[in-house]
Amino acid sequence: MDMNEIAERIRLTARNTDSLIVKLDTLTNRINTARDNENAELVEYYEGQFAEASVEFMDGVETILDNWYALNGVERPPADQEIIESDLLDEIHKTVVNIVQSAPVSPNTAAVTTQPAVEKEALPPAVMIAEGISERKPAAARLSRKGPDNKVDITG
Repeated sequence: MDMNEIAERIRLTARNTDSLIVKLDTLTNRINTARDNENAELVEYYEGQFAEASVEFMDGVETILDNWYALNGVERPPADQEIIESDLLDEIHKTVVNIVQSAPVSPNTAAVTTQPAVEKEALPPAVMIAEGISERKPAAARLSRKGPDNKVDITG
């Protein structure tokens, strides 16, 4: 598959996933407001929407990972064997940021490109969260992959 096609798929998926972070943050605020108002029906409704958006978000993350492996010409290991160490996660993150910012990505440098200097205000929320930047309101979701069963910890 063409590198440009893969990069474009990553770019589109990252943008969609980024908008889901905003949606999850909004739903978290609505859940909290409904709880404060002791409206159990609304809490249940918004929690259902949050669960659906969370699944969609994780599908986006998985798609980005699939495409990153394809970009690098590497077959993605099965979930029960995949271990994403901190260094690899940094490489994936840098590649995705470069793609989102329309920096050129070639097959030989996809995993080692460096992030260009940008102003924090120019970064999309997903990148700000991944970088730990809190000058904008962070999304409520913190995700971590835990072992072969792919459990997700979503805390707000």
